[in-house]
Amino acid sequence: MSEKKITIRLETKDDYRAVENLTRESFWNVYRPGCMEHYVLHCYRDDPAFAPELDFVMELDGELIGQVIYVRSEIDCDDGRKVPIMTFGPIGIAPAYKRQGYGKQLLDYSMEKAKEMGAGALAITGNIDFYGKSGFVPVHFTELSGRHSVLERPFSETNGRPFFS
Repeated sequence: MSEKKITIRLETKDDYRAVENLTRESFWNVYRPGCMEHYVLHCYRDDPAFAPELDFVMELDGELIGQVIYVRSEIDCDDGRKVPIMTFGPIGIAPAYKRQGYGKQLLDYSMEKAKEMGAGALAITGNIDFYGKSGFVPVHFTELSGRHSVLERPFSETNGRPFFS
């Protein structure tokens, strides 16, 4: 049996429809009846904060199996500072390929690219059971929706403190 070839590349406009379909299938009835993640993805592409240089798809032997999209964001601090960060998502893997490590591989690849671009930290709302494997930690423990909490992944040394403390 031959080893399958994984390719992670930038999404192109020709991919948009297939990626939105993949995202819909990936999230359908997972967190609520139906889903909206494919529409969020669609809207992000027209947002000024969209980071096309961090808009990746994953292929397995030429078959589209995953996607992740990033946007620029910032934290408005109490002292008036604005801290630039990146957020990502949705990140989706085709249902037939979930729980096989592809999502983590796509996430880790994209996070490394975000770090290379100078992102000091990433902040998302997500499931710590998944994102914790890639170094995310809760910013606070307020439950937002079920198992989802605000999570962060600092790229700089924080001496054990949360990046946003």
